[in-house]
Amino acid sequence: RIYPSFTEIREKFNAPQNFKMYFPREVFDQIVNGSLCVEGISVQSQNSVTKANNLENQTVYLRRPREDPIECIVIRPNDLLLKCVKTGRFIRANQSELEYVNIPEEEGQEVTFALKEPGEAILSYLIHGITWTPR
Repeated sequence: RIYPSFTEIREKFNAPQNFKMYFPREVFDQIVNGSLCVEGISVQSQNSVTKANNLENQTVYLRRPREDPIECIVIRPNDLLLKCVKTGRFIRANQSELEYVNIPEEEGQEVTFALKEPGEAILSYLIHGITWTPR
């Protein structure tokens, strides 16, 4: 159902007794706080953990126009503070300037549910950012 300021998402599914759901950060930030729930089966516990990207202490290559790639170690992923391997100096970079040795994890939220029993259930939540207008 779509309302003027939010949308209600309801998805029927066959729920295992214990399961995890992953929401990319951009999606989870739009979910109305406290609205994520499982209906139809008693929930014993629900935990939410923020998954940050795994770039800290990872090797990346900084690529800038008309320069050779610079091998760096990520010191702080949130502001992309890097340490040049060759010189030991610190550099700040833009996301688009980096080449990765390993695929970075997507930032998001992992929600773990423990249900009383497996079975048919409905995942329900309210979310902003979905709109609809008639033609």
